[in-house]
Amino acid sequence: MPLTLGEVLALDALRQADAELLGRPAHRERPVTWAHSSEIYEIAPLLSGGELLLTTGLGLAGADAGARRHWVRDVASRGVAAVGIEPGRSLNGMPEEIADEARRCDLPLLVLHRVVPFVRICREVNMRVVSAEVVLLRRSDALVRSLQEAVQAGHGLASVVGEAAEATGLPMVLATLSGQVVAAAGTSGGRAPAGRRPGPAPAAARPRPERVMAHGARAVVRAGGREWGHLHAGEDAGDEQAVFLAERVAGVVGLLLDRSGASGPPTDVARELLADLLDGRTEQVAHGEREVLVRAGLAGFHPAADERVLGLWASAPDLGRTAAALSRALGSAPHLVAPVRGQVLGLLTAGTDADAAGEVARRLGEAAVRTAASLVVGPPVPLSRVGHSLREAVAAGAVGDGRPGAQPSRRAALPRLLAAAPADQVRSLVDDALGPLVAWDRRHGTDLVHTLTAYLRHGSSATRTARVLRLRRQSLHQRLARIEQLLGHRLDEPAEVEYLVTATAAYLLSPGGASYGEARTANSSGK
Repeated sequence: MPLTLGEVLALDALRQADAELLGRPAHRERPVTWAHSSEIYEIAPLLSGGELLLTTGLGLAGADAGARRHWVRDVASRGVAAVGIEPGRSLNGMPEEIADEARRCDLPLLVLHRVVPFVRICREVNMRVVSAEVVLLRRSDALVRSLQEAVQAGHGLASVVGEAAEATGLPMVLATLSGQVVAAAGTSGGRAPAGRRPGPAPAAARPRPERVMAHGARAVVRAGGREWGHLHAGEDAGDEQAVFLAERVAGVVGLLLDRSGASGPPTDVARELLADLLDGRTEQVAHGEREVLVRAGLAGFHPAADERVLGLWASAPDLGRTAAALSRALGSAPHLVAPVRGQVLGLLTAGTDADAAGEVARRLGEAAVRTAASLVVGPPVPLSRVGHSLREAVAAGAVGDGRPGAQPSRRAALPRLLAAAPADQVRSLVDDALGPLVAWDRRHGTDLVHTLTAYLRHGSSATRTARVLRLRRQSLHQRLARIEQLLGHRLDEPAEVEYLVTATAAYLLSPGGASYGEARTANSSGK
């Protein structure tokens, strides 16, 4: 612990000087980093904060009240711990303007009523400061050795952070750059630290992780030569001991991340993570979400704690060019995109749009077309389920038509279900629902099945369907009339629409149909 002003007042030299504290009781807790004496009026610029400044007031003796007030304000602005004044030699008692201005500036004053050489006071204070620093160095060295042994023994991040909290008596939180908590100890969500306290504090007395992150000391955690996250310690960012210990613990955490084997080049880390998410490996290990957080951070992907994440899949002739184009299109939004096993896989944050997958598909559509890529965006999910979103995108891509462009995975939900159904049931559905249309198309070389498919896919809108098929509205209405005649029922009955949507999707998956989503320009003779 740093030397406090109260402990300074208890030293022999200060007791013999009959030091009187003019200030609030809380001032006794102020940390003292050094003690020295000066009679220079312009001493303030030479102070760095935390000092006990001793003076007889020689530099103030000839100054008027205004100048003395200015001196107090100037010294207080440097953050000194306290000013000790020995009146009698240069000052006749404690000047009222100095005491008053010190109260206004919340600056503790020590009145030294007896003469004790300043050199003796400085020696005693500074020896205690140096001794405390030596103790802190030894303590931190022992802590680092202990944590390094834990790393060598195979302990994980949570264990290392817990041991550090116990050894230092400080609550600690390990978080990614975006603030996602990976491990916490000594907080209301983790183990209570031992050390300075006689026993574990009740949960209600422990700080919450977010308070430690907001108000505590913070040290950067680096892995693979890059910033990965932060180690937060204590509840006071100005606690120099907490800052020092946090930096030492952060160094060991970085070592642990490096030893994990997942801290190579970001592109390699990204590929390995995406491959493991695709295979579901991260879900098969304990603390899978924590592993995803750690590895995503090492790859440079830092989603915030409350952000949803989407997986994406793309097939393209040039995987490297497509990955680069998609990354440029995503801009500064947190994302990972990399070629993996002959395809492009990626993760990205969902943003605030209600239709996050649709919005991402629209944003990436141009880049997908430009690189001849067929791209699918998975559903938005918490980071703990990002493997599911990635696999949904891949599964949707497997039943896609391979045409350039981007779409959300939900559009392939029906084809995926049909693809998993028994083949004979799918054939029976097509024959029962669309048999007359299929037979007509074969006999007359028309395309009524695809006309119906386009009509249903475009919300039964004649205007939109005619535009997609490049037909005149009159021609389209003639085809729709022919379809209703052959099927024997209207196309605008809700129950019939559901039936026909399912049947046309099944037809497009069948050997005689086109691939899903294709809307070919129909033959104008298909009346």
